[in-house]
Amino acid sequence: MTKPTLNTAWAQAWAILQQAISDDRSPLRYMTLATVDKGNAPQLRTVVLREMDADKATLCIFTDTRSHKVAELGENDAVSLHLWAPDHLFQLRLSGHAQITSGEPIKKLWRTVPEHMREAYGHVPSPGTKITASDAWDVYPDVKNFAKITVSLSHVDIVCLSRGGHWRAGFIKENNWKGDWLTP
Repeated sequence: MTKPTLNTAWAQAWAILQQAISDDRSPLRYMTLATVDKGNAPQLRTVVLREMDADKATLCIFTDTRSHKVAELGENDAVSLHLWAPDHLFQLRLSGHAQITSGEPIKKLWRTVPEHMREAYGHVPSPGTKITASDAWDVYPDVKNFAKITVSLSHVDIVCLSRGGHWRAGFIKENNWKGDWLTP
């Protein structure tokens, strides 16, 4: 494998993210989101990448407004996302700040969510509530429970573990996304 330039490394990372949202069945859609709880402990969960904008360096996921991650982001909007792309042998570590959109501004987007997916935004009692049995909950989808989390990236770290040679590059928004090679 030919070693990439910093520009091609950047483009490859965004191409992988584009691939993730272009195919509903792609395992690349599933990323790990890290937030920080009130006790300053990191919290990880798998989320589904729904939208991305390479020009603005933003990624979007959907969530339930009543979820723990929304409460955590209300206290500390710093997040990290992790994606492993096995076919590319790429690890993407993405950091930034999250903005939550819900209520009236989200109603138009809600109409585009397929019926079968809306149940994720209607668990009763709310997500994370202690229940008496594994099935002691119901589903009542409701737009008031639906939110979009937009992550504005500030740092992108790419590691390629190719047999042809490992490489790593870091990109920082403060530096106008100018990349630097890093030791893998």
